[in-house]
Amino acid sequence: MSAPRPEPVILRVFTDEAGQSRFGEIRLPGGKRRSEVSTSVAWLSEKIPVHGLVWRRVEEEAPPTVPHNAPRRQLILPLSGAVELEVSTGEVRTVHPGQMILVEDTTGAGHITRAADDSPRVTLMLELGDEPFPGL
Repeated sequence: MSAPRPEPVILRVFTDEAGQSRFGEIRLPGGKRRSEVSTSVAWLSEKIPVHGLVWRRVEEEAPPTVPHNAPRRQLILPLSGAVELEVSTGEVRTVHPGQMILVEDTTGAGHITRAADDSPRVTLMLELGDEPFPGL
């Protein structure tokens, strides 16, 4: 039997007090529970309040050197196509389908987004309100 996997890690993009965009990581709190509708047992995170869901397929990439801010606090779930994120400190991270990104840099220097492979970029964007995010 394999060891239990740790809780999910979300890549966070946020603005620090100096207006620079930075990376952070969030570990979602939760625990192992029995399903309410079957006999399965699963690790479940705490609920994250979501105000809207947008499905997006990138048809034309933005210039790979132009920074932008997140239009709102949102959780981004890539479904296909890897993406490279660069924050204003110069740090770069690659995110693959199945990983999660919390973007909160709605002000400040912003971040750069680039396609990291030739696959079409399809994402789910979960719009968040002002409620505290679990794990922060």
